[in-house]
Amino acid sequence: MKTLIQKILLLVSVVILLPITSPQTVQAAEEPELNASAAMAFDEKTGQIIYSKDPDKKVAIGSITKIITLYLVTKAIHEGNLKWTDTLTPTAEQAEMTQRDELTNVRLDADKSYTVKQLYSAAWIVSSNSAAMMLAQKVGGDQKQFVKLMRQTIKDWGINDAEINNVSGLNNDDLYEGMYLGTKTSENKLSVNDIAIIVKHILDEYPEVLQTTSQAKLDFPVDNETKTYNSLNLLLKDQRDYQEGYEFDGLKTGTTKQAGESFVGTLPMDNTRIVTIVMGVAGEESDNDKRFRSAQNLAHYVKENFIHQKIMTPGDKVNNKYKPEQDVYMWVPSDFDLSTLKYGVSKNDLGFKATANKKTANLVVTNSPSGYIPYTKTKKKIKIKKVIVKENLWDQIVNFFSNLFK
Repeated sequence: MKTLIQKILLLVSVVILLPITSPQTVQAAEEPELNASAAMAFDEKTGQIIYSKDPDKKVAIGSITKIITLYLVTKAIHEGNLKWTDTLTPTAEQAEMTQRDELTNVRLDADKSYTVKQLYSAAWIVSSNSAAMMLAQKVGGDQKQFVKLMRQTIKDWGINDAEINNVSGLNNDDLYEGMYLGTKTSENKLSVNDIAIIVKHILDEYPEVLQTTSQAKLDFPVDNETKTYNSLNLLLKDQRDYQEGYEFDGLKTGTTKQAGESFVGTLPMDNTRIVTIVMGVAGEESDNDKRFRSAQNLAHYVKENFIHQKIMTPGDKVNNKYKPEQDVYMWVPSDFDLSTLKYGVSKNDLGFKATANKKTANLVVTNSPSGYIPYTKTKKKIKIKKVIVKENLWDQIVNFFSNLFK
């Protein structure tokens, strides 16, 4: 009898353990090693989030600020308010800042002029702070006015709690009066969700920026010769952190005293485009590769754990009403049951286009594993109007004698 009870207990134990040890059980993908305070990977075309960590947490962004700055500069060029061949001369303060190693790596001289194209490339490729300031000043009339334009632009995109105080991303205490809004201790802050919205806007509206951000070298005039600088993006081809099969072609680094090193990267993957964001990556100060290693780990995580799956064709019908205009894809885990997908009309211009009764709507998967970025198209067209800044008498006298012997 005792033996029979023992056998029964053993059998019950095996039955209980079967679901746990069954080969049908799917293990969740391991978290990518990022060491970041906040992060995200999303599909730039659809806005689908594939991975996120603390996306609403507001963090210091450093030179990631320049994505907004250069969006507005690109916009000014498209609207005919600025030409690539226009020449600009730095102020004494802007030139002096380029002599300080901790603030820049491209030298600008107050007695020389530079084309908009040269400054634009320097701001993207090697994150020249003074180059970004000169461009902003040209577009906005002065830097304070340009900061107001930056604030209005991202507010129009649905970003209402941003902290944008200067055009470069430096801490305000590194800047001179007239170069910033806010207090001397203020610095620019956004959430990962905010950054995703901004990146989607610039890549949707001006995808040609990738022609600049993909350049691993910058040739720039210094002392009557051309000096070559390496891009700060070490994931580009021919850079030391490049990996074949992961062809990053953008976008922007960011470093701050408060939050450390961050990076917004983008790369083509499976006939779409992935954006990776890693903010405040922790590690040894001497480890100059940590943010790029984290971005690479995030790209590997997407490629190794998700499939860019076709979920619909133009012949299919959604909710017995809508028909997609083309094949529809989304990122799903390899074990995901596609029959469980549900669809609804998008409230924020994301997803895919479908028609019903000759009317077009944007549809999204309402039970997407990670959802979508909180993106909306521009509600109103912001025209950039140059502000003419009137100089006082003293400034006129100083400028007169400064230019007298040029």
